[in-house]
Amino acid sequence: MAKRHIIAFDAGGTAVKAAVYDERGAELAVAGATMAPLHPAPGWLERDPESMWAAICGASRQALGKAGVAPSSVAVVGLTGYGNGLFLLDRQGKPTRNAVLSPDLRAQAIVADWRASGVEDALLPLIHHRQWPGKPAPLIAWLAAHEPETLARAAHAMFCKDYLRFRLTGGLGLEISELSSGGLADQAKRRFEPAILDRLGLGAYARLYGDSVEPLTLFGAVSEAAAAETGLVAGTPVSAGYADGPAMALGLGAVDDRLISVIAGTWGLNQLVSRTLPADVAMSVSIAGARPGEFVITEAGPTSASAFEWFVEAVVRPSDGAGRDHAALLASCDDLAARARSDGAPYFLPYLNGRLDQAAARGAFVGLASWHGLPEMIRAVFEGVAFEHRWHIDQLLAGRPRPHAARFGGGAARSAPWLEIFAAAIDLPLELAATSELGALGAAIVAAVGVGLYPDLETAVAAMTRVDRRIEPDPELVETLARRRTIYGELRDALQPVWAKL
Repeated sequence: MAKRHIIAFDAGGTAVKAAVYDERGAELAVAGATMAPLHPAPGWLERDPESMWAAICGASRQALGKAGVAPSSVAVVGLTGYGNGLFLLDRQGKPTRNAVLSPDLRAQAIVADWRASGVEDALLPLIHHRQWPGKPAPLIAWLAAHEPETLARAAHAMFCKDYLRFRLTGGLGLEISELSSGGLADQAKRRFEPAILDRLGLGAYARLYGDSVEPLTLFGAVSEAAAAETGLVAGTPVSAGYADGPAMALGLGAVDDRLISVIAGTWGLNQLVSRTLPADVAMSVSIAGARPGEFVITEAGPTSASAFEWFVEAVVRPSDGAGRDHAALLASCDDLAARARSDGAPYFLPYLNGRLDQAAARGAFVGLASWHGLPEMIRAVFEGVAFEHRWHIDQLLAGRPRPHAARFGGGAARSAPWLEIFAAAIDLPLELAATSELGALGAAIVAAVGVGLYPDLETAVAAMTRVDRRIEPDPELVETLARRRTIYGELRDALQPVWAKL
């Protein structure tokens, strides 16, 4: 039997999924499970690694069954997962504690100290990253201060998808785009740099990391034990994998700087593939791309569609007397938002999990009046998320030609009124992909090149991605939102000194 199918695992911050594709990128089946973060303390977000692995195993079996694909026809396993955060394993490969998710805020005081002392600035020319609390280094520093016994038992630190690869193959290893995204790599040399941890006073923990592998390569094969759990065939090749944001850009078909990718999901990701690093090392985040000499320049933040998910669960659901399910609530919100006007609506700042440049930032409605109701508040949330994306996009494109369109994905892509607002707020046509799982498709593309189904990345992307539809900006709404975006920016700046006092 010809091995022409790909299964890709995507362990995101709120859900884990398995998707099955044919060699042309057609999505044959998706299965998964929601994984609500654990909240052991205010501002802490964690996940049980064993539960995540069990969920991936179940999703693998379900997806294969739904697709009607024989496991023996799977040519390769693709991998991606949420970036940053921290997984720690002992010498026997067992977790030393729960994994930490990237929006975790427990280390915000450590980041503030590094920023104030100038340590962060000194590292920028090397890593091209600002620190934030959910990155590995601040989390290691926090553990060193509060859970030293956890670090003493740890033999390996890794990222989410690297942990999945370990469970699949039994092999310990890191992948360069993930190390780069985590602020642990020399961007120019494309390798782990122990001096980074040393300069942060964490040199003793460089032992937890090591050399990395390239995304477009294979890393071992499915073990007998993993085969029994996942329903895959032992010996099936496993891809090294790719960081989640860049994988989603590939799933949208963005392989160079002619297209910007915008993903409004748990995080807001705005990305541009480039052969050059930004001249201003303090601007944006640079992640090692899929190929040597390539970078994914990223402006991102925990300020996107997850803010609306919070609003639905915290505000809309408690007031819903009909007891509707989540999908029905979202459809109702779309109807309400479409009825509301932007003129005169309140403003919403989507900083429920802080801001990358100010972890103490918090969400807020501003300008609420007695004549406002749920429709105006929903529209304000839609606009606030879109305005924050526009701010990041303007930073990302500073000094660069404006692209002809934005490849768009994420939860916001399922909402017609939100798409209309997004197109007008960023003043670019939105091109939507034909697939529902961007990260998994990107991981499948990388895996397809690694196993030899395609000779190079451009060929694989051209064959495996398609644009489903295009949303043009409405000129009248562009003008209205430009005025409102100015006020949003003034609120953004005016509240900045207040958040630190909360």
